[in-house]
Amino acid sequence: MKKSLLFVMLLSFVLGTSKATIITIKVSDFQFKPKTVNAVVGDTIQWQWKNGIHNTVSLTIPSGAPAWNAAMDSAHKKFKYILQVSGVYKYQCTFHFTVMKGTINVSPSLAAGLNSFAISDYNAEALLNWKTASSKEVSYFSVQKSDDGEHFSEIAKLKPTAANTFSTADKTPSSSKYVYYQIDMVDTKGNHQLSPIQMYVNNKVAASKLVTSLSPNPLTKPGHLMLQFNADKDGEMLVKLYSQNGNFIKQAKMNATKGINNGHFHIGEMAPGAYYIVCTLGNITEKHTVIMK
Repeated sequence: MKKSLLFVMLLSFVLGTSKATIITIKVSDFQFKPKTVNAVVGDTIQWQWKNGIHNTVSLTIPSGAPAWNAAMDSAHKKFKYILQVSGVYKYQCTFHFTVMKGTINVSPSLAAGLNSFAISDYNAEALLNWKTASSKEVSYFSVQKSDDGEHFSEIAKLKPTAANTFSTADKTPSSSKYVYYQIDMVDTKGNHQLSPIQMYVNNKVAASKLVTSLSPNPLTKPGHLMLQFNADKDGEMLVKLYSQNGNFIKQAKMNATKGINNGHFHIGEMAPGAYYIVCTLGNITEKHTVIMK
């Protein structure tokens, strides 16, 4: 009897953990990507180092969850953290805390099982598709949209069906090049489970600028320039610095992932005056002026 009970407990543990997902967050100069992720209890967050000297340090976490403080550099390329408690986890890189912050939204795993969520392009609209293992205890699905991947608002609400397969197109206009979606599944007891966040490239919007922000500009010594830039696919952005007379000074490469990116360019102890930076990603090249005070 004891052996049978032990076998049942072991089988339940295996089945419960087999659905756990490893969610990768890339760590580079100067961003956690993606900045915000959704997960369920039992999932593992894996920070993956790309470049630079950083760390990942918990800020605010749910009661009962263990805190963490892990280096992320060439000698510490991976760090894993198992999510044991539902709630909102906030973390940062203490070296670059002004720009490197992240959020992990952790839901309990509901019995209905939100098995998959994907977005495709249909007639230049985002078509959202998802499945559940069951719909018996589901009250409704809240379809939510965001322009920044952090702040979401509801655009539609769907009731469950026996087919356990769901689809809806986003008819609401958006002026953003990159649009983010998530599904909030709510059961009959009022419990919530969030889907992973998915990004959609809005082709209705004309090709946006490569570099969307340069700050601070004007610069003061030691000349740390932060860039925000767009990327339609993963790659590298090449940044070159020139004098006002067109003389090449230095260059740097910035890791780019699909969507909105942050990068850092150390101009250094340059004499006061105007300089040019030329940014190239894929077949797009832009020239911008920066001022050193």
